[in-house]
Amino acid sequence: MMARLQWVRMLLVGLVMFGSACTSTPISHGCDGPARDHVMLVDRLRCAGIRVEIGERVTLPVIRPTGTRLQLSGGGVSGQAELDSFNYDDTDLGSDGRAVSATDAGKFAPDGSIRDGSYRVFYQGTPHLFRQERVLVIYSGEDRVVIEILTRLVGKQFAGG
Repeated sequence: MMARLQWVRMLLVGLVMFGSACTSTPISHGCDGPARDHVMLVDRLRCAGIRVEIGERVTLPVIRPTGTRLQLSGGGVSGQAELDSFNYDDTDLGSDGRAVSATDAGKFAPDGSIRDGSYRVFYQGTPHLFRQERVLVIYSGEDRVVIEILTRLVGKQFAGG
């Protein structure tokens, strides 16, 4: 009987721990420093009090990895903002993600268009392109809070308005 009570207690503790793990937002890279990849970007945005919803996958012919659309709200963001985050993982790419992201960033002209004209990008608003090590972020919009936080987390924009 005592062994059964201990088993039930352990089961209840396990369920409580599992339930709390499923309901909290995991922070896998902490809150300090620049966002050097996609997961760090999402973590840092959440640490800044911004609600981040993971959206659909996005592709651009001039950017090697597939990206992820993020919907941002709260934390001073006016309404809802969308941005696309491209993660340059060494394993996925089979090469140095930092070098590939630098090459992809170099394909954009200062105004956000494609330098060689091989592809035309249509933005929903003013484009703002950011890059830090293994992440490239494209935000097209005018929300100053989004632009300021991306500048803080990913660095000065390399192209766009």
